[in-house]
Amino acid sequence: MAAWFTFTIAFSTTLITQVFGSGVFELDLHEFKNHKGLLANGNACKPNCRTYFRICLKNYQAVVSPGDCIFGSTMTAVLGTNSFSAKDSGTLPRPIQIPFNFGWPGSFSLIIEAWHSPYGNLPVDTNNPDFLISFFAIQRQLGVGTDWTPNMQTGKQTELRYSYRFICNESYYGESCSKKCTPRDDRFGHYTCTREGQLSCLPGWKGKYCEEPICLEGCSERNGNCSKPGECVCRDGWQGTFCDECRKYPACKHGTCQLPWQCNCQEGWGGLLCDQDLNFCTHHRPCVNGATCMNTGQGSYTCTCLPGFTGVNCELEMQECDSNPCRNGGICTPQNLESGYTCRCPPRFRGFPL
Repeated sequence: MAAWFTFTIAFSTTLITQVFGSGVFELDLHEFKNHKGLLANGNACKPNCRTYFRICLKNYQAVVSPGDCIFGSTMTAVLGTNSFSAKDSGTLPRPIQIPFNFGWPGSFSLIIEAWHSPYGNLPVDTNNPDFLISFFAIQRQLGVGTDWTPNMQTGKQTELRYSYRFICNESYYGESCSKKCTPRDDRFGHYTCTREGQLSCLPGWKGKYCEEPICLEGCSERNGNCSKPGECVCRDGWQGTFCDECRKYPACKHGTCQLPWQCNCQEGWGGLLCDQDLNFCTHHRPCVNGATCMNTGQGSYTCTCLPGFTGVNCELEMQECDSNPCRNGGICTPQNLESGYTCRCPPRFRGFPL
């Protein structure tokens, strides 16, 4: 019905200026019946009743009475003449909304008044009881939720079908919509909100406000840290994927560490940088030809040669005649190692090699 479209436009304009608080009371009008087109005083509307509604929301009262609408009030545009239904228009108009800037108390009183507008499609002064069509009032307990509560009320010659609910505004949660939680993903926090309004950290974050990144699994809590999830940034003096390996003293050659900047020499090495070989014989095996090697410290050694060899490393084979064993001008002739040498004596001399 065209009147419902008019109502949608008029009421949407009102919503633009409303102040959003913790939640909103919503009222959805479905159908109004006034088949005889009569006013509350029994007079007939001429030519038809151009019907609009005044909504008053207030605190719970055992007996609902007119008075201050302390929770809020509003009026619709003219929605139809005499009897009409939201179904007539093919689409439902936007529900009537009364915003709350405080927590929902869980109970309410509601007054819905139907009025006649004799001068067109705009509401008139509701202080004139001659234009009142009907008066409906209820008091209810109501929890916060998206489900609608249907209701139907009848008067002397009218009937009204409608439903209502109270929902939290975005970022408000809880039984009274008084708990605020706004999802964020910035340096102040990284979280979404549960249905109860509790913070739920995004993957990779922890802490009261989800502001602490979760480092790489296995990252040393003592030696590493991170500024974003999955990192493991080592503190000075530590290294490795999990920051569990100490850094040796710079230029440490044959050493290890248990704490940063140490240079603990491996066996057989010495010096400040563990670069002095204390076991040269084992590491380098310098003595040859069956010689015996003896370490003398600080990278030095001596070789004890087998008979027939000489040199620092016993690398030289000795010749028996090199020592001039023959006396008095005798001529030395070398033999094999077992025989040694022979001397050929000059005239008037004889004898055996010493």
